[in-house]
Amino acid sequence: MAPRVLVVEDNPVNLELVTELLEQEGCQVLSAQSAEDGLRIAAAERPDLVLMDLQLPGLSGYEATRQLRANPATAAIPVVALTAFAMRGDDRKAGEAGCDGYLTKPLNTDAFSETLRRFLSRGAGR
Repeated sequence: MAPRVLVVEDNPVNLELVTELLEQEGCQVLSAQSAEDGLRIAAAERPDLVLMDLQLPGLSGYEATRQLRANPATAAIPVVALTAFAMRGDDRKAGEAGCDGYLTKPLNTDAFSETLRRFLSRGAGR
């Protein structure tokens, strides 16, 4: 069965790009354009991985990640920050919010593929 990845991204162009990359990797893609929708989908669908934009309208990706970690139904799902924030310390801030990994935009496709494999192999057989 194909791994299921939830992409929480409010920018349609970025969402399309990430979806295409995930599909090339053989993943089934779930998507949400807001943190609130992402939280609902994660709880209902229990994806294998969440790619979380950190700068979202309304509820931030940081807060959404904290809520995923606080919910027993979603606490074990790996979350990788997918963000344009690339200043010193931003990766630490994402980690403190509960993100397991950190990818910057624009995406480096090699780093994206490596991160995807690392987190999806970790959850294999869950």
